[in-house]
Amino acid sequence: MSSIIIGKHTLESLTSGMYSDSYVVFREYIQNSVDSIDEAVRLGVLTPGAEQIVVRLAPTENQIVITDNGLGIPSTDVEKTLISIGNSKKSSESSRGFRGIGRLAALSYCQRLTFSTSFKGESVATQIVIDASKLSEVLADDSQSDVTVIDVLESVYTVTTFVEREDIHYFTVQMDGVDVNSKLLSLADVEDYLAQNAPVPYRPDFIWGKEIVKRLKKEGLEIGVYNVYLEYGTKSTPIYKPYKDEFVVDKGKNITDTVQDITILKIPNDSNNLTAIGWLAKTNYMGSIYDKAVKGIRLRKGNILIGDHQTLNVVFKDARFNGWSIGEIFAIDKLLVPNARRDNFEKNPAYFALFEQLMTIAAGITKDIRAASLKRNTALSSAIEQLNATAQQATTAIDEGVSGAQKGLITKRLKEAQIAVSNSTTNGDSEQYYQDIAFAELDMLIGKLKGTTKYKALNTIDKLTNTEKKILERVIQVVDSLEIECADTVIEAILNEFSAK
Repeated sequence: MSSIIIGKHTLESLTSGMYSDSYVVFREYIQNSVDSIDEAVRLGVLTPGAEQIVVRLAPTENQIVITDNGLGIPSTDVEKTLISIGNSKKSSESSRGFRGIGRLAALSYCQRLTFSTSFKGESVATQIVIDASKLSEVLADDSQSDVTVIDVLESVYTVTTFVEREDIHYFTVQMDGVDVNSKLLSLADVEDYLAQNAPVPYRPDFIWGKEIVKRLKKEGLEIGVYNVYLEYGTKSTPIYKPYKDEFVVDKGKNITDTVQDITILKIPNDSNNLTAIGWLAKTNYMGSIYDKAVKGIRLRKGNILIGDHQTLNVVFKDARFNGWSIGEIFAIDKLLVPNARRDNFEKNPAYFALFEQLMTIAAGITKDIRAASLKRNTALSSAIEQLNATAQQATTAIDEGVSGAQKGLITKRLKEAQIAVSNSTTNGDSEQYYQDIAFAELDMLIGKLKGTTKYKALNTIDKLTNTEKKILERVIQVVDSLEIECADTVIEAILNEFSAK
């Protein structure tokens, strides 16, 4: 017999140690509800659109109840399914919750956790009650050694059955004695979390929502959405994704921006099959978006959020520009597997390939942001137009050669353009970026023009200093003025000598 023991403190790692955010309990139970609903639809037990996931907050009772009308669990499988750890039969390819760990998420945030379920066709329902308070006591007691996870679990849960109608099917999670410090009973915070994380439809008043669904469907992606309700007292509120046609970018100045169109983002893998697909809002890029519920391009798998609004900051060279953007990326490649915490994907080749392409998309967004910012600044835009025209003259002169008089005139124009760029007022880092780049380009051209002679061949010798080029220019002019037949040969010999040097 093996002497290996899975110690009781493993439970701490799988509950309080696994999740840093208390609100993940809603995500974990909702994703299990969605999987159960999908199975009920597949078997014909439930009609699409008739599904219901209800989250009820009861602060006066210090209680949270999450119920779905999915398939439920057969009475013979309830104990094995709900008490076993990491032994889920679900597949990561078809299910949102598949590790068999998430059901324990609430144990750190309540005193008692109750699972109740009924399977269609059975006249009995099963209930499992886990005493979370007792579990905490057992885990804190170090007086006994070699206490296993199984020993602990068997000491803190009970199983009972009761009569139920055969046509009823559901699964309910009930948290009693909810930790008041967890903020899990805060209506506004929970609604905000569900709207961002749950697989729900777009708001009915978000006119681009229907267009997003239509265009993604045309590309082969049908976004799975579910009816999720938040109950608080006598009020029941349907949950929608929080996107709006108009949003605030500067609350202090009351500046708003609008979604003018959407762009579909198709991301293929190495085999040229889609690994992910999504949408990006086309806006005026007026600034960083104020509302954290909509800012940032989001990652989703099975239409459930992966990470948060900052997860894709890493694909932007300037991370803050993710906060100027609105959009969603839906992972469809089966190799893109959410990690246990669902704060990102497992770091495998599919993940790195996806993020590499997202970096390219982010670079394009950054370019659009800066271009939009520059367009709004007419003074800077005009100065850069002046720069472009003068810079083209300077570049041609440097490439082809230029006389002293012409060089003086072009240098004067470059300095005038530099003054115009410097004097233009910038609003924000994006415009400052363009001003700095323009000034540096002009400075570089002025420096190059100093060492430019009227002889193209001489200008291409980078090894020479500006002073040496001017001396050789005078020498070549003297040779050329002698009007002897071998003048060209002598000049070519001089150039070859210094090129080789």
